[in-house]
Amino acid sequence: VWYRTFTKRPLLIRDFSHYRIENPLIRFTPEQLLQDVRQFTRKAHLDDERQLLERAAQLAKDPRHFVRSQNVTKEEKVALQDERTRRFNQPPALYLTIIVCSIGAAVQ
Repeated sequence: VWYRTFTKRPLLIRDFSHYRIENPLIRFTPEQLLQDVRQFTRKAHLDDERQLLERAAQLAKDPRHFVRSQNVTKEEKVALQDERTRRFNQPPALYLTIIVCSIGAAVQ
């Protein structure tokens, strides 16, 4: 616990770095999760992408269990590992766009 004393009364500042945001999908059973995905795909007219979205929801719910399951191809495992280990491996054009937009916003 730290205190800032440059105001008239001390302001209490706590370190919340040990708190983690809970994954909201953990509360769903696998059946509920798939039912929600099916309902969403019907409403959004994404019936062609239903299987992909079901797999994505399962991955988002529990990434460790999903990677260990038999339904994951070797290419998908490599892609998921790369996403974890090489987070900032993006095309240079993306970084250029971000820099130019940031400079434009600062100048504006």
